[in-house]
Amino acid sequence: MVKIEAIVRKEKFDDVCKALERSGIGGMTVTTVQGFGHHRNGLQEKIKIEIYSDEFQVDTIVEIIRENAKTDATGDGKIAILDLENLYRIRTGEEGAAAI
Repeated sequence: MVKIEAIVRKEKFDDVCKALERSGIGGMTVTTVQGFGHHRNGLQEKIKIEIYSDEFQVDTIVEIIRENAKTDATGDGKIAILDLENLYRIRTGEEGAAAI
């Protein structure tokens, strides 16, 4: 299992969100964040997307995000893949892949 974190431009979020919904992912969490990259052009408001996924879906999810978030301009964002030791669904007590 992995956690995919993507930070994208606000104006590209709707495109990314719609494409992810069409893909059938299990769900995602979205947060408005601020930050700056190595160009130091001041704090910019971005959208952070967090998705829990099985490893076999990672390449598909990353490609969907890249295709729909890309503008070819500085500040398009980042995608990080983090290994998860375990995941628990609070309501049912399910764990691991069953909790995704």
